Amino acid sequence: MNMAKSNIWKNRRLRHIIILVAGSIVALWIMIVVLFYNFTVSQYETSTLMRLSGIANSLALQIDGDIHQQIFYAHKAKDEITNNNQDSLYRSLHELLKSNHEANMLKSPVYTITMDSSGMFYEFGITSDSVPYYRHPYNTYHATLKDHYISGGMIPAYKDEFGMWLSAFSPVKNSKNKTVAVVMVDEKLDIFQNSVRSELLKAFLLSLAIFLTLISILIWQMRKILSREQKDKNIIEEANSKITRMNKELSVANNKLSNLDQFRKEMISNISHDLRTPMAGIIGFLELIKNSQPSLNDEEKNKYIDIAYSETIRLNHLVSDLFEITKLESGQLKINKEPFNIYELVSDIIQKYQLRIRAKHVELNFEIEENQGLAYGDIKYIDRVFQNLLDNAVRYVDEGGYIKIWILDAGDKFKVKICNSGDLIPKEDLDIIFERYYTNEKSDNARSGLGLAIAKSICTLHGCTIKAEINNSVNSFWFTVPKAGL
Repeated sequence: MNMAKSNIWKNRRLRHIIILVAGSIVALWIMIVVLFYNFTVSQYETSTLMRLSGIANSLALQIDGDIHQQIFYAHKAKDEITNNNQDSLYRSLHELLKSNHEANMLKSPVYTITMDSSGMFYEFGITSDSVPYYRHPYNTYHATLKDHYISGGMIPAYKDEFGMWLSAFSPVKNSKNKTVAVVMVDEKLDIFQNSVRSELLKAFLLSLAIFLTLISILIWQMRKILSREQKDKNIIEEANSKITRMNKELSVANNKLSNLDQFRKEMISNISHDLRTPMAGIIGFLELIKNSQPSLNDEEKNKYIDIAYSETIRLNHLVSDLFEITKLESGQLKINKEPFNIYELVSDIIQKYQLRIRAKHVELNFEIEENQGLAYGDIKYIDRVFQNLLDNAVRYVDEGGYIKIWILDAGDKFKVKICNSGDLIPKEDLDIIFERYYTNEKSDNARSGLGLAIAKSICTLHGCTIKAEINNSVNSFWFTVPKAGL
């Protein structure tokens, strides 16, 4: 059953057919119910009003208007009659109304209504009920009573605080043919309406059961039609899915090969370019020493040897940095994250740089709290990021200037910040300062120009942020490190 429903609702054409059929049946049923309800209630209302009118007219002819008038002259106050046997005249009319009430099997009491002498309001008079409500004001009378008090009439369905009613009234006249009261006969329409609604509810439940049965039979029949179609469709979809998956895998593999090939070409080109300059310097000075031995004194030879040695050191740094950034940018390097004490790491690195900082007569200030908690990352690479930034600050700080270091709490991360005085970074360079081989006129020939690029690649692998800023006439570099346990 579930499979059938699933298949049908996936089939747009069949789904529309079922919705159309179900909607048409429901709409037709609602229309029939509304028409039947309105017709039944209308017919009942018409026949009941005619019956009530006949009863009222018959009673009006039986009631002696003079006696009714005499009772009201004798008892002028509200509740002056509280018992049906209290007054013989009242009792005679009460018995008349009661006998008619019982003979006609009415569910509501029959009663008379009299207009007050002022003509402003109505009062109840004689009633067939077991307890009189003599001269109680009738406040919720229908407008038809006022309009047809003298001639009598029928009141279609109306509502008051006790429910929905149908009423008919007829004038009671005295010997002078003057209307002294009306006799009113009521029947509650609510009872009939509730009865009709109850029957309609039963019909609805029966119709619903039949409707669900028909829908189930329809779905069961459609299942046979859709079963084979669904199997064929599943086979085709599975084949298409396999082809799509294979195409994606081939596309990913081709992209990887293309990226690797492009990376290989760029790496070879960059390495060739970066190694050519220091190698040319080393070869040149060594050839000069070799080919000019008689004409060179020891001082000159040592000078050229020192230069060649310096170029060798530069070449060594360049090769090391190239290998490191190559591994970082290839995406093949795996970092081993673990909790570590960031205070101890930064403090140890600062100690290593004390001699270089003092040699430039630089003032070093650092604001670091010992118990800030543990950071989370690969400690040897975070060490490299901080060293590269501090090395950059020491290289570019002006003689006699200052360097300031903070470790700040940034929510779920630590923010490590290094500032140095000196020439400011050009604003147009802030966005490219972390790119490969960024240098300026103060660059140190012993460096590769890859330090900041390496720092950015390490931060990227850790999901951290690194940024350069110019604040209060100082250069600022900062990076973030995640906290352990968050």
